[in-house]
This record gives sequence, C-alpha cells and structure tokens, in this order.
Amino acid sequence: MKKKEYVISLKMEDLTRELLFPQRSKEYMVLESTSDNMHIQRNCHYRASFFGVLLAEEGISYYRVGDYEYELQKGDILFCVPQEVFKVIYFSADVRQKQIFFSIDMLSDAGFNYRSNDMLKNFSNNPSYIIRGEQHLYRRLAFYIKELAYLNDFKNTVYYSNEMIWHYFSLLMYDIENYSKNFRQQASFSSREEEITSAFFALVREYYVEHHDVQFYADRLFVSRKYLTKVVKKAMSRTPKEIINQVLLIEAKILLKNSTNNISQVACLLNFSDQTVFSKFFKKHTERNPSDYKMDDLF
Repeated sequence: MKKKEYVISLKMEDLTRELLFPQRSKEYMVLESTSDNMHIQRNCHYRASFFGVLLAEEGISYYRVGDYEYELQKGDILFCVPQEVFKVIYFSADVRQKQIFFSIDMLSDAGFNYRSNDMLKNFSNNPSYIIRGEQHLYRRLAFYIKELAYLNDFKNTVYYSNEMIWHYFSLLMYDIENYSKNFRQQASFSSREEEITSAFFALVREYYVEHHDVQFYADRLFVSRKYLTKVVKKAMSRTPKEIINQVLLIEAKILLKNSTNNISQVACLLNFSDQTVFSKFFKKHTERNPSDYKMDDLF
C-alpha cells in the first residue's frame, strides 16, 4: 500500500468544511484554538496555501518553520506566509490562541493589488516572523479579528457585511505592515534594500530547483553578486547561498520522506547533475547520507 505524503498540504477548504456554522466568505476564517481542539497535530509537517495570523492568548507553544524554531508566548503575534513547511513541536495544556487564516485571493479582493502593490509583495515574499512585546498592536489585531469572526457568521444580521469585512481586514493588514515598516526603518534598511530582499525571496521560491547559483538571482535583479550578498545578509543575517541551500535542503527532506522517490529521483527532481553531487550536498548540510535519512522516522 502506498504511504501518505510525509508533508500534509493544507487548503482553506480543508479548514472551512469543519466549521459548524455557514460563513459569508470562504476566503478567510477565524478560530479559537485550545489544546483540546487544535486542528494541527503535533510533530506532523504541513504546508499551507494561505496566510495566517496567530495571537497567543495563554500558554506556550513551539513551532518549527523551515530550519528555525519559534517559541510563542502569551502576548506574541505569529505571522505566517504560504508554502512554508512548518510543524507544531509542543503546546502547553493551557494554550489558547486566536487565529485568522486567509487566502491570497482575500488580499487581492480587498484591493491590495491596486492600493498597495508593495504591501502585497511584502506579505507574499517575506518569511514568517514573530511580533513580540507590542501590546497596543496585539489589542488592535485582536479587536479586528473578533469583528471579522462576527461578520463572517451568517447567523448575525449585518446589512453591510461585505463592506465591513473589507474595512476590518484592511485595518488588520495595514497595522501589520505599519509595524513591519517601522521595524525595517529602525534596522536602517533603505527602500531599495527592502525591494531587493523581497524580490530575491520571490525569485528563490520560483527558481530554486532550476538555479542553485547566486549569480542567476543577481543577474535577474540587475545587481552584482557581491551587492546582493551584502543586502540579503544585512536583512536576514544569512547569505543568499545559505538561503538557497536551506530551501533546497527542506525540499530534499520532503522528497526523501516520500516513499515513491529514490535518491536518484530526488537528485533529478532538484536539478543536481547526478546522485553523487546531491549526496555530497545533503551530507555537507546534515552530516548524514540521504539513504540513512530516508530510513529514519525523524524529519
């Protein structure tokens, strides 16, 4: 019997079909999650096709996004972007979170495609991150999410529901982007550096299989390899090559855990010249052979 895919793909309809009440919009949903009703299982890997904002109301939880682990405590805000591999490592018995998930179409339908294209690019291209110690922002986001939950419930009579949904959703997005802009300005990033970093992430997501070399991305961005390395390292504390390798490594792990792929096929799928080159790459970054890793139960 064929085994299930090791990484579980999540779509908006997977979440909305579990709701017990009809919604006005299928493009977003709000959940109140506790340790008793968590939709995400611990130590399973997921890849979502939608955005998410999580507000930690009580308790502690640990997440792994890519190769990085995050601790989420009371008062923290976690912003998640689509297509990143993540898993929940642990959550305490008293954990309680307010969560809103929304599709890429929700962003576009709200008007961000023409009102603020830079914002849409920023949300889509930058990796997940935690906002901590921002009590005023936390309270505002909690209010917007509460209103969006009420407006999306068909049981509630609201005559201008669509207009109000877009209003509160826009406030939610602008508040997050406002924080992000302030943070980047404090870190002394120029608008040009922000643009290059975001564009680099977008290109890596699109071309990491075909192009493993930094020069390709520098050429596409019309900058030198040296300048691209300087800008990305300043913004992310990692070089472009390290980021490309990280994305390749995560995808390699996913493909190896799929029982239908042998090592030679994985090497081919990721555009390595041969199995030997892929094996050297994998061992260099994990200190393990692909064959040993494939047999292991751990990610």
